[in-house]
Amino acid sequence: MIVKPTLSQILSFIVSWLVSGVIIYVVLKIYPGKQRMESFWGALVAALVGEIIYTFFYWLGVPLASLLALVVWLYAIRKMFGVGWIGAAIIAFLIYVFSAIVSFFGVPTLL
Repeated sequence: MIVKPTLSQILSFIVSWLVSGVIIYVVLKIYPGKQRMESFWGALVAALVGEIIYTFFYWLGVPLASLLALVVWLYAIRKMFGVGWIGAAIIAFLIYVFSAIVSFFGVPTLL
């Protein structure tokens, strides 16, 4: 069965994607050093990749799907931004903190 998204779902996704992109862009500017893809477009790609990863593992329904998705997302951050595992973990943590702050004000985010 093919599910057709409504206009409000599409708009909600776009707004969430843009907000997540802004959050990732800000985090990349805060994180010391120059990362690869440290642009707004790079941040939008990272937000979309993160959403795809988490959605894929959610659909699989495997045990510990969130943990597996986190490890894959950290790997993706490493590759996209040219940082190590610790750098990817710090970036992911900062994205999580900023997303929580933004969500507190009722603004939707993807990640």
